[in-house]
Amino acid sequence: MSDSDMPEAFPDFVSGPTGDATPDEDIRRSDQAENPSNTVFKYIGHGHRWYDPVYIVLQFFQYSRLGRRLPTGWRRRFYYMSNYLVQFNAVQRMRAGGGSKLDGPLNLPEDEHVTIPGIWVVDYFPPSLIDDLDKAIRHNHWDFRPHIGMGESNKEELTSSRRGQGRAWWRITDIAQPRNGHGGANDGRGKLPREFSAVELKGVPIGEGITAVIAFFPLSKSGSAIVDEVWHDAHEPALARSNDRLVVAEDKRWVAFRQTQAARAKLHGLARTWLQSRCPGAFAQSQEEQPVMDFLLLDQFDPFVGENVDRETEDCMRALGLTESKMTWQTSLELPGLLLERSNPEFTPALQGGRTWALWGNRDSTMAKNLDFKHYGISDQSSALAHYVDDRMGDLVVRLGLSEFLDLLKAESALMRDGARTQHGKFGRKDLERLRRRFLTASLDFSSIELDVRQYNSRRWRDREALFVLDYTPWMRRSDEEAGCKTPKPVQVNKVLRKRQNKAARDLVVFDRSYREILSTVASIGASIDAFKIQRYAVWIAVSSAILALVSLLVSLSRSF
Repeated sequence: MSDSDMPEAFPDFVSGPTGDATPDEDIRRSDQAENPSNTVFKYIGHGHRWYDPVYIVLQFFQYSRLGRRLPTGWRRRFYYMSNYLVQFNAVQRMRAGGGSKLDGPLNLPEDEHVTIPGIWVVDYFPPSLIDDLDKAIRHNHWDFRPHIGMGESNKEELTSSRRGQGRAWWRITDIAQPRNGHGGANDGRGKLPREFSAVELKGVPIGEGITAVIAFFPLSKSGSAIVDEVWHDAHEPALARSNDRLVVAEDKRWVAFRQTQAARAKLHGLARTWLQSRCPGAFAQSQEEQPVMDFLLLDQFDPFVGENVDRETEDCMRALGLTESKMTWQTSLELPGLLLERSNPEFTPALQGGRTWALWGNRDSTMAKNLDFKHYGISDQSSALAHYVDDRMGDLVVRLGLSEFLDLLKAESALMRDGARTQHGKFGRKDLERLRRRFLTASLDFSSIELDVRQYNSRRWRDREALFVLDYTPWMRRSDEEAGCKTPKPVQVNKVLRKRQNKAARDLVVFDRSYREILSTVASIGASIDAFKIQRYAVWIAVSSAILALVSLLVSLSRSF
């Protein structure tokens, strides 16, 4: 097998930067060039550890004449095994002091801490799932407010919103941890993960056909500090999976990135799982992650200053999953001192998915903006600030998630379209029943989606939707001015989202019409093929009956003679 036949994922195992050298030789040379004093730890294949003889045997099968005659599949497996052993050795080498200066731990100040006082999760109920929302309300006993004189029940609120006569939003229920002082008059007691002190559920009608359910999770004192504890841990080099296939060695810094982001993702997962188990909407029933946003407050670093930061500070923020506010940022006059950003899966893989947003800033700087949050009656300032933000971010979370919901419908529609081709000519009774269910679901969800989204986006009230603007950070604007470049105008994020959502809803309606025609044609052709098959079977049955009748006649005649 020639070098061109090697797997693309492992080009370095054929020839390294030095030509004919094997990978471990190249690693040793480059590492000793950066760290001449690091000569104590023996490299792979040059010691008496358990993996050294295994690696030597694998090298023989890769580079010897006999090995080159082996089947491609075998050699590929040898490359995977060699890669794993090299990474295992690399971890031990880094623990022994090898690697460059950038492989060291985070330079995190001891007095720098992060608190996460709140998390938001949202899911959506189109017409095909509205009965599931009503069932969840009844099953979880969330409809007891009329008994204590608190106004309309959730059933009545839901019915009014579906008729276009309801309020802009209504509170479904509040659930607090047992023996927890949080809550209002309509609280229900229920079991929550210990990381949360309570959950507040609200319903937001989107037009007359879609209802969004947004859950706000105030975190307990221990829960809000989980990410900070991992952030300050002493991280050691370790092995980690890359792309669910390769095993790679990570130095202290990369381990800090992964573990800190994973701690934040764990909180998101707890919130998503709770809402999915109690009130499963479109995302939950499609086995997709619901949109989530968390609130992060730092003790020392203030990103709202807008100055360029050094590499160490940038890496500390990256460990938290905050990577998108260095050159551009999203700010709001309603929430001064805070930045909104969406996680980038390329730089934050441990956050597991792209439907994740963060609202973050410096605690002292934000509280110094004369925000009126004292009347919330909460002694903890971070928790009080989180409830203040909740009152102004509820609808923005719904709007951010609405774009993801429309993308979900578009992706499912594409699967339905592709499935129509694979089912062509294979329609039976069960297939036709499945087709009718798809027709009904699609018809219910797409019948009024364009009108619903347009009505929601044309609302004039903005009490619970902070307006955000995307702009260059101050240091980037100064750099453009010094270079004589024209700086672009700020972009209104909410306005752009509304336009994109209106277009996405129109595209779904257009797709629905074409999809109906395709499936109708496929069903008609499939039914014709089934009818033809039935006619062919009927002919064979008639011929068989005639043959049996003729045989019976001949038998009876032979007996008579």
